[in-house]
Amino acid sequence: MRPTKSVKQMTRKISKAERKAREEAEAKVVTNLQLKPVPQGQLNEVQQIIFNNLVKLNDSFTIADSISLTMLARSMHRYNVLNDVLHELDVLDEEAASLEKRIYAFDKSIIAHMNLLCIPLSQRLRLSNDMARLAIEEKKLEQMNEQKPQEVNPLLAILEATKHRN
Repeated sequence: MRPTKSVKQMTRKISKAERKAREEAEAKVVTNLQLKPVPQGQLNEVQQIIFNNLVKLNDSFTIADSISLTMLARSMHRYNVLNDVLHELDVLDEEAASLEKRIYAFDKSIIAHMNLLCIPLSQRLRLSNDMARLAIEEKKLEQMNEQKPQEVNPLLAILEATKHRN
C-alpha cells in the first residue's frame, strides 16, 4: 500500500472538486482540533479526573476520540479498583483467581482503547482520502439525479411510433 500524503503535499494532478473534497475530509479527520473530546455518558468523579488527564496528554485528540477516551477512563478506573482489592486478598484465595481474570479483561480493554487512540497520521490521512472519494461519488450521483432527461430525438420518436403500428 502506498503512503498517503496530505493534500498540500500531493504532487499529482487532481481536479478542483477532488482537491476541495479531500481538503474538507482532511480537515474533519486530521486537523479538526477545535472540538475537544467530551465524555460519552456519565463518569464518576475519579473517572472524570482520569478522562481529563488523558485529554491533556495529547492536543490532537478531537471529539471523534471521545468514545475511546471515555471507555479508556472507565477501564483504567475499574482496573485500579480491582487491583486495590486484589492486593488485600490472600494469593491463595479463590476470589483472587477470579479477580485476576477480571483484571486481565480490563487490561485487554485498556490496550485496545489505547491502540484506537494512537491512530498515526498516515492512517488519518488515508481515512480522509476515503471520505473524500465517497463525497465525490455522492456529488456525482447527485448531479446525475438532478440532470433533466434529454429531449427525445424526433427521428427516434418516429421510429418508435412505426414499430408500435406494425
